[in-house]
Amino acid sequence: MDIYTDYGNWKFENHELINALISLKSKIISRFSHTILVVDYLYDKRVKEGSLDETLEVIFETGFNYIHDHFMTIQSILKSEYRGNIKEMDKNAKTINLLLYIQDFENELMNTPDYKDEDYKKLSDLEDKVNEYIERHEEIPDAYFGILDDITVQIFDEYQGVNEIMYEVALDLDLIKDDTEDSVDAIFGKMF
Repeated sequence: MDIYTDYGNWKFENHELINALISLKSKIISRFSHTILVVDYLYDKRVKEGSLDETLEVIFETGFNYIHDHFMTIQSILKSEYRGNIKEMDKNAKTINLLLYIQDFENELMNTPDYKDEDYKKLSDLEDKVNEYIERHEEIPDAYFGILDDITVQIFDEYQGVNEIMYEVALDLDLIKDDTEDSVDAIFGKMF
């Protein structure tokens, strides 16, 4: 099985959750809007044309792996903490998104050659605190975003996340205009 088949299967297996999040205009799904837009476009292009050039294949693989990993986390939270109630989970979208941002930074840190255990521990400790809010079904205070910023500024000189990169790719592929709402509307405007 190739990655395009994996994506097609993933899309089929997750369509109910994705469509429900789109219908709710959830901040959980809007966080992925650029990435989903690019990955879905490249998937359709690959199906139509039979292949993608090497650069587009790397973009597809990176984007798909990103949304796949995060949706595994979302599915796990949905099942274990919210017993499948998507609307209840969405009430804590801010908290869940903070958890996903922390995981982004943890993954980036692990791919850094000069990565330090104490830096990872700071992120991991914050992740544990965020998970406590998720377990209690509580919205996390905004101050925790500042805490994450304080930690990451000390660790990373520069950081550009996958979704930010996919925003640039979406612009380059003329999928959106230089307007952050454009890709969100593109995702929310179509059912996955």
